[in-house]
Amino acid sequence: MIGEIVSAKIVDIIDENPYVKSFYLVPKKKINPPKPGQFFMVWVPGYEEIPISASGFFSGIIRITVARVGETTERMHQMSIGDYIGLKGPLGTYLPIKKAKYLLIAGGYGAAPLIFAARELKKIGADVTFAEGARDSSRLLFIDEAISLGARVLISTEDGSFGFKGTILDHIKDIINDYDVIAVCGPKGLLDSVSHLIKKSNKEGYIFAESYMKCGLGLCGSCVLGKSGLLVCRDGPVFKNDVYFKAVLE
Repeated sequence: MIGEIVSAKIVDIIDENPYVKSFYLVPKKKINPPKPGQFFMVWVPGYEEIPISASGFFSGIIRITVARVGETTERMHQMSIGDYIGLKGPLGTYLPIKKAKYLLIAGGYGAAPLIFAARELKKIGADVTFAEGARDSSRLLFIDEAISLGARVLISTEDGSFGFKGTILDHIKDIINDYDVIAVCGPKGLLDSVSHLIKKSNKEGYIFAESYMKCGLGLCGSCVLGKSGLLVCRDGPVFKNDVYFKAVLE
């Protein structure tokens, strides 16, 4: 059942940077494998359910990557291997995976679902550029993993501590036309700016939207996308660029 909460055991925890941890989870019963862009409603006993995107799937092991940004995620960062959390999902839409030339643009912990996409794309021989921006080098995510996958990697930091000095938008704005498919995940300002670039270039584009969610199933209506009436949980979180642009930017 799609709304069922499945108990999942934490079998490994990786400190990705000082602010972000990845949790490797084994569900107690079989669930559908997630696809890049899909998410789980994650339940920690005593705390609210929160949406967290899958950042990988490895032979039945689900990886979710969690930034410490609120009470629930703070509690998750205190958990240990052997503890259990609840998962509902996978939910939502996902990025099409095909043999094409992809530019994946990540801002901050928006890198989590995009590293999953990079891995699935490289499996089928797609050409992948993984472009990531962060405030400083301590906040970068999955750079070594992207390199190990064989992706071209572009890095920017706003303070110049690693890679290009400036925003990731500054770094990629002149190369959009070199790609068949552009996908972006990160802060809303980055999503909006890249959406404009995709529209101008007339390329195939996908926006990984983020919103506050209560149920994750399209029942509560708390995650409406702009003025569209579309729900991020049910109709997204991965939206075609023309849909996102019309809903949010027109």
